[in-house]
Amino acid sequence: MPPRWTVSMPDISVPDTPAIKAAVQAVEPYLLRTLADFVACPSLSGQEGPAAEFFESALAQLGLQSQRIVLDSDALRHYPLFSTPCCPDGGRYNVLARHVPARPIGRSVLFNGHLDVVPTGPQQLWQRPPFEAHVRDGWLYGRGAGDMKGGLVCALAAFQALRGMGLQPAGVVGFNGVLEEECTDNGTLATVSALKRAIGKAQLTAFDAVIIPEPVDESMLTAELGVFWMYADITGRPAHAGYMTTGRNPIEAAQAVMADLKALEARWNLPENRPTHFRDNTHPINFNLGQVHAGEWNSSVPCQARLGLRIGLYPTDDVDAVIREVEDTMRATLAGLGGDLRLDVTYEGFKSPGCIYDLETPAMRTLAAAHAAITGRAPAQIAHPAVTDGRYFRLMTDMPVTCYGPVARDIHGIDESVSIASLLTVTATMVQYMVQWCGVEPYVPPC
Repeated sequence: MPPRWTVSMPDISVPDTPAIKAAVQAVEPYLLRTLADFVACPSLSGQEGPAAEFFESALAQLGLQSQRIVLDSDALRHYPLFSTPCCPDGGRYNVLARHVPARPIGRSVLFNGHLDVVPTGPQQLWQRPPFEAHVRDGWLYGRGAGDMKGGLVCALAAFQALRGMGLQPAGVVGFNGVLEEECTDNGTLATVSALKRAIGKAQLTAFDAVIIPEPVDESMLTAELGVFWMYADITGRPAHAGYMTTGRNPIEAAQAVMADLKALEARWNLPENRPTHFRDNTHPINFNLGQVHAGEWNSSVPCQARLGLRIGLYPTDDVDAVIREVEDTMRATLAGLGGDLRLDVTYEGFKSPGCIYDLETPAMRTLAAAHAAITGRAPAQIAHPAVTDGRYFRLMTDMPVTCYGPVARDIHGIDESVSIASLLTVTATMVQYMVQWCGVEPYVPPC
């Protein structure tokens, strides 16, 4: 049974779906222009300043005043979901703005998304420079266009579309742009910590729902994997290449380590080892070798090889137990090779459990109904093979949350792009959601 909409204002005509779609079409130029300018702000993890400043200015143009939530890793270390930083705090900050009606009578929602993007790789592999957004064949290209500046701009465009109809939400609507989701997610942890402190001091109330507009193909997440990053330093015995057999080559040892890790990965992906939410995904667990640094000289058996690894785990797994199993596997491999091989493991970046979302809450059922109203079909429900900011809200608060965002291609790859048609669909769904969840009231432009 679909949820019932109870929030309304006297004598306010609630817009129907055709009116919402027309209003979203009207803001398409704003959406594409804003997203292109957003993409043009390079914002690698640890260097999000330009994107944060842009997001502040975009919110200000909507008449929304932002507050900065400065990242303070030392103040967050006591949280179980804290991850070891990959870069200095450096005064970096999240951007949080709230639309607050004079007399809020509707329910509230927070749109939470990350400002940072991953490295581009060699720019010559891109058809155009990666931070030079351009449109081709119905797609907007550029690093971060899909993951996930497009989703954040959908939320801004939805708010603008309501304004275009002479309306605004009758409940509180928040917009939160966060730091370093791509390496630790400590940005969203900083916002959740700030919200919990403020709620504890009765400075504000919790949001009634959270939507993370990640590029998940207009679906809603039922679950997501956990992730941790590790660095494995394998030290061997160097020697002249002419006397190679007297040395112990750590690069060759690293190859054996990866072979055994891949065998462990294959076992975890067996059907009998996949939990219910991931039963239909044939390869949810991925052990990714993301970095290799090794060797000093072509004619020398090298001293050391360093592997940068990203390890996935199920939401039913304990992170520390998985870490021990992976380490034990690596040490067993090296012991089997014999000789003078030493393993040193360090952890930096993600140390994140997975989570399972509850899509049966009124907030999430309303989101599904809003998507169905716009598209004529219920959204797919998927288990995600990666980790998102949503877990902080799910595991640390009572706020209903899921990810719902546009269709994108080649995220973390070359020529990343986002579907313009999907951006419009997601924007319209967000408008429909605010109408149904928050209610609407007349928008009176400032004098």
